[in-house]
Amino acid sequence: MSSAPVAQLADRRGRCRLVYEPIADLARGSICGYEASERFPGAMTPEEWRTVALRRGLEPDFEAFVIDAVLHARENLPDGCFLSFNARPATLLREPVRRVLARAGSLDGLVIELVPRLTRRDEGRFLACADELRAAGARLAIDHVGGEDGVLRFTGVVRPALAKLDPMLVAELDRLPAKRAVLYELERMAARFGTTLVALGVSRVEEVDALMRLRVPLAQGPLIGVGAKTLTPVAFALGRYARERAVATSRLGSLAAHADPAPRSPEDEPALPPESFRLTDGLAAAAQRALLRPPERRFDPLVCRDASGGYAGIVPFERLVEALVRTLDGRRPSDAE
Repeated sequence: MSSAPVAQLADRRGRCRLVYEPIADLARGSICGYEASERFPGAMTPEEWRTVALRRGLEPDFEAFVIDAVLHARENLPDGCFLSFNARPATLLREPVRRVLARAGSLDGLVIELVPRLTRRDEGRFLACADELRAAGARLAIDHVGGEDGVLRFTGVVRPALAKLDPMLVAELDRLPAKRAVLYELERMAARFGTTLVALGVSRVEEVDALMRLRVPLAQGPLIGVGAKTLTPVAFALGRYARERAVATSRLGSLAAHADPAPRSPEDEPALPPESFRLTDGLAAAAQRALLRPPERRFDPLVCRDASGGYAGIVPFERLVEALVRTLDGRRPSDAE
């Protein structure tokens, strides 16, 4: 392909269109930010455009063009929201990109999501650049944490304001204890660095519940919302549900913090066993009573009732054990060591 279309874009004669994917604050049940992704004319993907620019020696100008579009988009940000975009650390060291960022002056409301690829040789230069970006008001984020060991090292070096969890870690989180254990350790690490976790690829309500139990505050993905062409305020469809769950999960020492909520329709309610657990019951007391059940039902889920005796939710036994371990060893996800 000719370099003409790429050069045209880089010279500002073309036009870069952006789409914006919403990011939710689960505790508040509202949209708190957007991730901007570029779109270009023709059939080529953004990465194909970027590859052509690299081959023609136009990559710095091309990246500067995209970042300039993001900077201008901030003017339409809803109140209280941030705007994020992806960038390679090496890209931020290029002169055309540095000029665009410097020309913007204030970078308030901007989150730069770093693709964690950086040579040791460039590390010092980039850390100095990162300090300049923070001083101008930008926040830094790390993309796809939890997928590779190198990403964790990069996170420790940069100490970002946000860290986005790999979608493969988030998928089926509610069903796989091993993933929850990994995420628990990541949350502890993030707390030490003062970093906020953002879950990527959230597609099921059960994943939202698991994330809130693990105190992951932000999320994006198909369940939160899809990319839109304009930066207009977006309602979070699960807002009320998330706020109610946030209140429940704030009671860490009780069953309410770890229960799957009751189904919306009475037809889906399970048969209630004779044991009576309340959502307000403490973890230790509930575990002791559960272990006194007949052997064939000792490790069954704890079915909880409300004040009137109706079904209020369920706590899988293995989740109860996980919660007890975290409480007894004094290593809650929010603790900084």
